[in-house]
Amino acid sequence: MHQQLSEYTSLSTEDHQRRLSDELDDPYYDQEDIELETIFENDHSIVEQHPDHEHLIRSTPDEEEQGNEDQENSPYAEVRAAVPITDEMSRVNHWRTWALTLVFVALFSAVNQFFSLRYPSLGIGFIVAQLVSYPVGSFLSSVFPNRNPFPQSFRDKYPGLTAWFDLNPGPFSIKEHAVITIAVSLTASSAYAMNVLLAQTNFYLKEYSLLYEILLVVTTQMLGYGFAGLTRRWVVYPAAMIWPDTLVSTTLFTTIHKSQSHTPANGWTVSRYRFFAYAAGISFIWYWVPGFLFTGLSYFSFLCWIFPKNRVVNQLFGFISGLGILPITFDWTQVTQAGGSPLATPWWVTANIIGSVGLFFWIIVPILYYTNTWYSKYLPVLSTSTFDNRGKPYDISRILTSGFSLNEEAYKEYSPLLIPFSYIMSYGLNFAAVIAIFVHSILYNGKDFYHKLIDASHGGEDIHKKMMNKYREVPDSWYFCLFLLVMGLSVFLITVYDTQLPLWGLLLAVSITAINFIPQGLLEGITNQHVGLNIITELIAGYLFPGKPFANLMVKLYGFIPMRQGLDFSRDLKLAQYMKVPPVLLFWIQIVSTLVAAFVNVGLQRWMRANIPNVCDIHQENGFICAGGRTIFNASIIWGVVGPQRMFSPGAMYHPIMWFFLVGAIVPVGTYYLHNKYPHRWFGHLNAPVFFSGPASIPPATGANYGAFALVGFVFNFVIRKKWAPWWRKYNYILSGSLDTGVALSTIVIFIAVSWTGGRLSWWGNNVWKNTLDYISASYYTVKDGETFGPSSW
Repeated sequence: MHQQLSEYTSLSTEDHQRRLSDELDDPYYDQEDIELETIFENDHSIVEQHPDHEHLIRSTPDEEEQGNEDQENSPYAEVRAAVPITDEMSRVNHWRTWALTLVFVALFSAVNQFFSLRYPSLGIGFIVAQLVSYPVGSFLSSVFPNRNPFPQSFRDKYPGLTAWFDLNPGPFSIKEHAVITIAVSLTASSAYAMNVLLAQTNFYLKEYSLLYEILLVVTTQMLGYGFAGLTRRWVVYPAAMIWPDTLVSTTLFTTIHKSQSHTPANGWTVSRYRFFAYAAGISFIWYWVPGFLFTGLSYFSFLCWIFPKNRVVNQLFGFISGLGILPITFDWTQVTQAGGSPLATPWWVTANIIGSVGLFFWIIVPILYYTNTWYSKYLPVLSTSTFDNRGKPYDISRILTSGFSLNEEAYKEYSPLLIPFSYIMSYGLNFAAVIAIFVHSILYNGKDFYHKLIDASHGGEDIHKKMMNKYREVPDSWYFCLFLLVMGLSVFLITVYDTQLPLWGLLLAVSITAINFIPQGLLEGITNQHVGLNIITELIAGYLFPGKPFANLMVKLYGFIPMRQGLDFSRDLKLAQYMKVPPVLLFWIQIVSTLVAAFVNVGLQRWMRANIPNVCDIHQENGFICAGGRTIFNASIIWGVVGPQRMFSPGAMYHPIMWFFLVGAIVPVGTYYLHNKYPHRWFGHLNAPVFFSGPASIPPATGANYGAFALVGFVFNFVIRKKWAPWWRKYNYILSGSLDTGVALSTIVIFIAVSWTGGRLSWWGNNVWKNTLDYISASYYTVKDGETFGPSSW
């Protein structure tokens, strides 16, 4: 163990103090850890007195799996626990990699696109591809002969070219496996633009050409790739950019491919592979209980069961339309619905999130709701719907002309647009977050940004980046050219086709992505969280292009989706760095995979619109109601036709929510001041962007989802990580992957075997949570027939 401290003892006093100073600014280190590191450096024997903090040394859960214990490793325990410091020198650029990648991309994008139009939908995540591709690849490597179709003389003359066609390039490697998984994770789903196309074609009833649809999908999916490549020095390369979500995948890769150790971890000797198999099997079997047999265990709001007609109880403790103050659930999908896996999210991040939920949704919202602020007691406390002044869902058709513009007289005769208080609160928090992320980045990361702008290697290189230096890197010029090409296609699209968006509007939308990319990348790379730009882009477009719903759609599409896709690509670049995938290969794989997925998405959706009777009708017999397209259509009407002027401008009822912009600017200054004044206190863990953006999934998520997320995160990433560090290092991330795997496979089986065939199980355990006011989204006040509420003029 003393040898494992060699990294510390080899540092000069100046270097050691500088490193400890950096750690004071790093939220992944707490003060007790930093103080103990200083003690360890001066007295190695004291390590034995602090076994709860042995995660501080640069060791790994299974040193024989990771490499020599004296070898340099990541400074972060999370990465050391999940990523090996080895590089399997296997060939990866050959026909089998490309064939399997494109087949899986096409298959998964087709399945996900097909079910995206259906409600309830079925989404098959990339973790299924990660599991299924392994036996398929291993099977191909075992049955194909070790031959090459070219004659020997040609192979001798062009060895590199002909090697690509080797029928059996060797055993299915961990790098091949990683390439397939990365490509599927980024591309093999229904693109956001597909729902925009549904809104345009099936709800606005405007037809576009095949070329328009393909260009819309390709440009919005690929525009962000250029930003991802050009910002690697800030959001991918640094060791501090952990991208915690990737650690589950890296652990699963090494569990499947590497030899397994039985080194004891707090008495547990089971290998990671067996642990994964056992946990995934239990997860698969168990999910049948909350997922089908006893769904009340998923929505375990037992107080609502006891008091089903008590409005306050249902609004405070409900799982559907309540605030979920008592978060009890036995369903892993409920735990992960709001913030992803709590096992992959650092505890200090989870603490910021649950603190925000507690303050805003468990304290402020109830106070303002029950004092009837903005007539809120006439509406559900939590809902994604908008309402009229009779307490009914807002009937947008009553205020539209035949050309989908606003009928002013009908609007004044009908009703103002009324929004549930939790929904308004989520708007305010988003407004605060989009400002806080800039102020936070300038204060905390401004100097580092400048130095890395001048010198990409500033601050030194992470061990995993050093190991990648043997591979040819993709130059910035490639990403810049890709950006220019896709940007040119975007300009062509909005100028040739009727999108209501002028060229300057497109440039503005892309600028929103550009100025947000690095701050958002820094946030997500460290915390697993991001700030959604969908609301702010709708707000901006609503003010700039009033009465133009298509322009509103386009600003949101080009101002938000390129950033989201680009950050997903940044995450995959980090995963590729961890798995030592050659960058040039990944660059081309991602581009080709995106094109394949786009053609599959567009082609399949056009076929479905032409061949499925009454597709997108709310009463479509097989459930193909196009819920995503319908939501986007409604949002475009609210923001593009009714407009934010009538909701948020001075004099409008919801105008005070705009003060959250100022709050978002002030809070990061306060946390920065406290952190610098009291550097040895817990203030360094306060993160304003996470605090404001954490509850972003409310609604439709509830406080119960966040509470369960926080409870699991506290147990594993605080208690177990502190008390049983070896167990945490060895099993934490593989447990997260196994739970996700079991649930994903079980969901598919339940959907195909039961839901798709119309099967249902009706009994008390599946109905008790539905026989409540929570289930029907009841408001506190009920409006009688013929009565109205709300402002007298609008």
